[in-house]
Amino acid sequence: MDRLQLFQTFMASIDKGSLSGAAKVLNISQPAVSQQITLLESILQKELLFRTSRGVKATEAGLVVYSNAQTILGQVTKLHEELKNLDESLTGPLRITAPLAIGQSLVAPIVFELQSQYPELNISLKLSDQLADLVKDRIDLAVRVGSLGKFDAMARKIGDLQLLLVASPDFLNRYGRPHRPEDLAEIPMIQYRDDKKITEQIVRKDQQEYRAPVQSNYTFDNPDVILNALSRGIGYTKLPYLMIREQLEQGSLEQVLPEYTVPSKPIYLLYPSRQSLTRRTEVFIDRILSTIINLDGITPARGGKWRAETEQTIDTLAPLV
Repeated sequence: MDRLQLFQTFMASIDKGSLSGAAKVLNISQPAVSQQITLLESILQKELLFRTSRGVKATEAGLVVYSNAQTILGQVTKLHEELKNLDESLTGPLRITAPLAIGQSLVAPIVFELQSQYPELNISLKLSDQLADLVKDRIDLAVRVGSLGKFDAMARKIGDLQLLLVASPDFLNRYGRPHRPEDLAEIPMIQYRDDKKITEQIVRKDQQEYRAPVQSNYTFDNPDVILNALSRGIGYTKLPYLMIREQLEQGSLEQVLPEYTVPSKPIYLLYPSRQSLTRRTEVFIDRILSTIINLDGITPARGGKWRAETEQTIDTLAPLV
């Protein structure tokens, strides 16, 4: 039996002056109280109570145990309160990781807002397309884009990321603007990351899917480098609308095959376990959910039920684009 419970029963017996009084306070039977006191005496190898017809009194050893038990139980209560405050606090560290592209355009602005609103938060944001071990690297939350496999973490889908095929007007003026999916094979494509060489691109129109062959001439692992390559007219690529919205509005980039759509990518929030969710992490989650509701380029998950009971585990994620 839990020794803390034995201490509580013993202290209640002293405070109430009887085993029956302790039983009433603890909502257990008097024989159960007697058994617990006897067990505690057996563990400590000391007689702790004088039992009389009028009740119980502490022996000399009992007074020592009572004093120390009071300190121990007080420290346990304080421990629980401090842990509760830690979970509900908006101070202290919050460690987040996200892929480069969506991290710059979605996650970083949220971090800036939270840091301004809660200056006592110590937010660390790591932008990388490399998968982090959330437990080993002590990551509180990870934002990921792609499909899921097996991994020691919890995952919740929060939305879908809209992707577009884009190029600079100068590039399209020189190579010609594709009108059909098969036209993509005639112009060079810039691939993001080198997980696997792309040989075809899926596009959709009027609920029909096309697998267009492509020539992936260049591969870069940094979205800023890809934007630089696009501005130089090296090729076309596939990027999140969220990342290139301003360039499209300014006319420095142009959508390729504008009558067709590209399959979106799911966005997930990862965290080590349900128990690891603190008030700090929940504030970030609530902020990112409220942000994507009205954000062009992301379709929120239906109902926003990131707290759903179904669990997923993670192993590998597909490339961002």
